Amino acid sequence: MSQGRHWLEALRGWCERLTQPVAFVGVLGMLIASGITVVDVLLRWLANSGITALNEIIAMTFAVAVTACIPSGMARGVNLSIDVLEPRFSPRMAAWLKAAGGAALLLFFALLAWHMVRYTGDLARDNRATMMLGLPQAPFMAVASALLALAAAVQLVVVADDVRRAATAGGDGSAGRSALDWAALLVGLCVLAFAVLMFTDFGLIQRWTQANTTAAVTAAVLLTWVFLLGLIPLGAVLGLMGVVGCAAFIGFAPAYSAMISEAVGFLSNYQVAALPLFLLMGSFAAVAGVAEDVYRLAQAVLGAFRGGLAMATIGGCAGFGAVTGSSLATVATFGYVALPQMKARGYAPQFSLGCVAAGGTLGALIPPSGPLIIFALLTEASIGQLFVAAIVPGLLAVSLYLTAIALTVRANPRLAPEAVRPAPGELRAAVRRCGAVAALFGAVIGGMYSGIFTATEAAAVGAFGAFVVALARRRLTGGVFWRVMAETTASTAMIYSLIFGVLTFSFFVNVSELPDKLTALVGGLQVAPLVIIALILLVYLFLGCIMDSFTVMVITVPIVTPIILHLGYDMVWWGIINLVVIETGLITPPFGLHLFVLKSMTPGVPLGTIYKGVLPFCAADFVKLFCLVLFPVISTWLPSTMFH
Repeated sequence: MSQGRHWLEALRGWCERLTQPVAFVGVLGMLIASGITVVDVLLRWLANSGITALNEIIAMTFAVAVTACIPSGMARGVNLSIDVLEPRFSPRMAAWLKAAGGAALLLFFALLAWHMVRYTGDLARDNRATMMLGLPQAPFMAVASALLALAAAVQLVVVADDVRRAATAGGDGSAGRSALDWAALLVGLCVLAFAVLMFTDFGLIQRWTQANTTAAVTAAVLLTWVFLLGLIPLGAVLGLMGVVGCAAFIGFAPAYSAMISEAVGFLSNYQVAALPLFLLMGSFAAVAGVAEDVYRLAQAVLGAFRGGLAMATIGGCAGFGAVTGSSLATVATFGYVALPQMKARGYAPQFSLGCVAAGGTLGALIPPSGPLIIFALLTEASIGQLFVAAIVPGLLAVSLYLTAIALTVRANPRLAPEAVRPAPGELRAAVRRCGAVAALFGAVIGGMYSGIFTATEAAAVGAFGAFVVALARRRLTGGVFWRVMAETTASTAMIYSLIFGVLTFSFFVNVSELPDKLTALVGGLQVAPLVIIALILLVYLFLGCIMDSFTVMVITVPIVTPIILHLGYDMVWWGIINLVVIETGLITPPFGLHLFVLKSMTPGVPLGTIYKGVLPFCAADFVKLFCLVLFPVISTWLPSTMFH
């Protein structure tokens, strides 16, 4: 048994070592592509002549570069799942659920790889080429297919190792099982029975589904949540549920065709390159020391006020968010940067933890924002308009948080020490240090606002600029550069595995006509549109308490967006509201995800202490949400002034 265990672990480690260089080549290709894009922007600006059809080259390059990251992500077990119930399962059941989730992911990627190979054959047979340069598409898709097949093969090894671990996990039979264990067993038996019925008489399932459309789709959505709470990876749940759901309406062959056409269309979409490039920008900015720089500047500006260090934390989070685009990255980074300093200065733990938890939400709201890119890609909204629309709400959020701090320390002076004036010259030095960050943010957002370049070009400028800053500061020495590559690989693999699933699920939702039926239902209600918006926001608040922004968006956007459009609201406005309400949920007790992240970083602090500290910021968030809903112009005015 020990030899088998050692063999599987060794094979898994070998897979990770094999796929890591492949992923690094993919990320390096992204970085090179960003540099070429910067050259193209400069040529257009200075010589009025850019690189011919660069968008086609970038689209094909990124189709390969992105898929190159996925095998390494599989080997490292980088998958997005909801683990809120994991402690309530027995160790053995949790291990078996993890193995089942891995098997589901394996099945989805095996289907994806197989049908991608068939699609590539069709491209070669039809001699398909890009429109302007006439580049043959088949070679690029052949490489992408091979990489997806490699990802499936790696996942097979991972599943085998997970099964081995589950078979030897702690527990001694039914005596150690919890109620959730029995519920998981019951769900597993039901899934097994459904699988048997699907292979023996799928026609029966099709007839029932088509005769009871609403009930079938409702059951599918509920089952999706059951599987997610059962530790199954989100991408696998959405992908397989989407395939089976589509097949129940239109048959398996069209369902597989839709799965591949959606995946290929997404991979070869020029705008999609913006997402991994902004991820790369955030990783380089983090190692360049941006967090420390903006924190020092905020301290120099706000340190003269009582609670100034807490205010500086909010300002630092906003500045860091302007180059990273991730709320979880922001809260984790400033948990390490700000909490020790506030503790040393005598700030109350509840107050300092509440500041970091709230400041973390600015990471996704201040552009560039990863969740807003996902929203734009799922709804075909403009990435540039969403980024520009987020600027004023972001400034509003910062202002409300600073006001909350000022009012809190005035009401309870014991939470923060007396103000400490900055040393002479400290502000000047901090401003000088942040010059590169300000230039980077100004180039990215200013370039999109002025129409100088597109969102993808802005992402390329940001990624290459952050790389140059990190290189100039000599922060990429030793293994740091490869660590950045590994971080980008993990983020890209996780997000794209998720997106492949959500595209299939979204197609299923549309085929079922659920959005049309919900829209008709909402249209028949004799209530004001604001009441419906309020009900939707309450649901989002709850979901934001237990999941991150990406998860909530990809599940709900295909269902909710048609309702919002039917009510006559602006899509850019809804994108900002959608993000704000989800981020508010991340700090709302009792399940706010940021609260648990900080709890894991400060194990000696009771969770109730963090709850108390975050309440003033929750109140500020509700004021912000109230203003944005009642006064849409806060979000829509600035995009309306953009150059096109």
